[in-house]
Amino acid sequence: MKSVLSFGVALAVAGCATSEPFSQLDGRRWNRVELNTYDVTIISVDGEHYVQRAAPIVVKPGPHRIVVQGPPTAGFRFGEQRVLELDVEPCMRYWLEAKKANALSQDFEPRVNHKEPIAGCGSSR
Repeated sequence: MKSVLSFGVALAVAGCATSEPFSQLDGRRWNRVELNTYDVTIISVDGEHYVQRAAPIVVKPGPHRIVVQGPPTAGFRFGEQRVLELDVEPCMRYWLEAKKANALSQDFEPRVNHKEPIAGCGSSR
């Protein structure tokens, strides 16, 4: 019985190891120092909706069309949506943000706040 259990655990662990690269998108800013930058909600990536899913979102490397929603300004229930065209590199995690001209502006520019390599991504075990 122990050997069957050990074999099952070994198969499960081996199934987690992958050599196929992936990337991640996160709507929470990594660096919060710059004024008038805000977290965003990732609405969709290439037409696939992600509103109710937990961050980060796993995507394949390559060009992507990312729709994000910025924070609402006082007097508005929802923030505006913008499109970010991003060529996602393999094995990288991207933190996205909304850059506003000032705190009262509803308009914003979507951009990458920070990116860094994902440890262990794309490595064969």
